[in-house]
Amino acid sequence: MATRTTSRLSDPRVRARVRASLAPWVLAAIGLLVPGAVLAASPPPASVAAPCLPAPLARGHVAEVTATGDLVLHDGSVLRPAGLAGGGAGKAVSWRAALAGRVAGREIAFAAGPARDRYGRRTALIADPVAPVVAPVVAEEPPTVQQALLREGVAVVRPEDAVLACLPAWLAAEAEARRAQRGLWRQLPLAAANIAALRAQQGRFTIVAGYILDVGKTARVDYLNFGRVWRQDMTGRVEAEGQASLAARGLASADLAGRLVRLRGTLFEAGGPAITVRRAEQIELAGDAAHAPRGRGMENGAEGRARPTGDE
Repeated sequence: MATRTTSRLSDPRVRARVRASLAPWVLAAIGLLVPGAVLAASPPPASVAAPCLPAPLARGHVAEVTATGDLVLHDGSVLRPAGLAGGGAGKAVSWRAALAGRVAGREIAFAAGPARDRYGRRTALIADPVAPVVAPVVAEEPPTVQQALLREGVAVVRPEDAVLACLPAWLAAEAEARRAQRGLWRQLPLAAANIAALRAQQGRFTIVAGYILDVGKTARVDYLNFGRVWRQDMTGRVEAEGQASLAARGLASADLAGRLVRLRGTLFEAGGPAITVRRAEQIELAGDAAHAPRGRGMENGAEGRARPTGDE
């Protein structure tokens, strides 16, 4: 069985040397210089900014908004609004009602690829029909329906391929709702130390906040440990895909040791609650108490302390 080793960053002098070895743009990217920075908003340095809504946009008339928040158009095609999740609040989420209020019975402009999922849906970026649709030649892009729902706090951002160019604007809209504690943000983020609350959201996409006390490693997986005993506490599992995503930004999992973060993803049980990190965009650095998790859970916040992992 693989043995988990731990990144020991408890000594401030060690952390200072690690930080000093990183280029300034890397420090800014992971928020060591800018508290509250989002890894999603800092693309790999070689990338070129792309528009959120690529031209040309298709058009369709919304005949129905289903119970699951999909849009059925008059021609029978079905669109899934890309990049949204309900935040793990189940039936309490007013996502469908808010979406229907903006698009039901209206003509919409959207960008969607030809591929369909197993339910026959196309993943779509949708221009907000309540706001004026701006021609693609105009520098400022039209706002999306997704932005509006995020700003209302009825959904949270789910990073996926189709939405990467939209993430800076969408995360800014989400941050407005978080600061105002609208909708889902009355309960989110969940405290990493509140194991009972996390287990109640098992199988759901949500957002967890807490200090990464240390980073453990095996041959294949990096472990972002939020608690002292990894077999029962919250863990972020960074496998090969997630490691590559971090590396594309000049980062490694060990760089996150001692940081207060918000981690988003689907919770599952792996000894304790866990989220698999496949994208750097799932991790957001939170540098202030105003963005601390709701409820019990900051008592584990000794920054960068070396922790036993249960292997000793």
